[in-house]
Amino acid sequence: MIEAHDTIAVMVSIGNREHLSSYTFPRLSAWAAKHGYSSILLKKPYNPLNRPPHFNKLQVHQILPQFKRYIVVDDDLLFSEKAPAMEEVPSGFVGACMDAEQRHTKAAHVKWTANTGFLVFDKQAQPLLDLAYEKGIYPYGVEDDSDRKIWGPFDQGILNDVLFTRNKIYKLDSRWNYQPILEYFINGEGWDKWKNNRLFRLKYYVSLLLPFANQNKKNIRNAYGLHLIRGPYPSFFSKIFK
Repeated sequence: MIEAHDTIAVMVSIGNREHLSSYTFPRLSAWAAKHGYSSILLKKPYNPLNRPPHFNKLQVHQILPQFKRYIVVDDDLLFSEKAPAMEEVPSGFVGACMDAEQRHTKAAHVKWTANTGFLVFDKQAQPLLDLAYEKGIYPYGVEDDSDRKIWGPFDQGILNDVLFTRNKIYKLDSRWNYQPILEYFINGEGWDKWKNNRLFRLKYYVSLLLPFANQNKKNIRNAYGLHLIRGPYPSFFSKIFK
């Protein structure tokens, strides 16, 4: 078991992202301190191959080589004050949660689509991340229609490909990376309705403020971390999610 003081929680936030990180990083930092982990808001890129900014997540160990375990999160992920200590991931594996969107990946070797906004790994798994970084964007991505398609932009397709090809992925509890808005429109009336219908969006946000229990509120209450994909209101979620 890796000791807490050998673990660092890293929020990667390249560019002008304070509208998110001013809400999300203090939560990550407080959670890390509570469990004895180091934490850092990483603004300095390490991207010698000039990949899209998302690929910086796959190279944090190059900047911070002194740690034995890394918890790497997107800057739009809001931690709960009640989140427990990080679960154990087998050495040499990369831990990730399921993406809310599981319908579109066609590649047979990818048994479930991992979301790369929350990753946990140790030194033995670093070569897998380096390989995904070197390979770059997966060629059969979001717009592809073939049986090799893997859902997800930027680093997500290639990291799924690398990890599932080598059977080195570990499924984390989905509560670490709960994607509330994606789940709502995927299981409801779809992305087009969410994108184009203001009333449909408003209905979701109102459901979170109602004084009586409902499934949307329950799902958020049970989460360890909210991944605010398609959620432009971090201040709102920081008020209702503690």
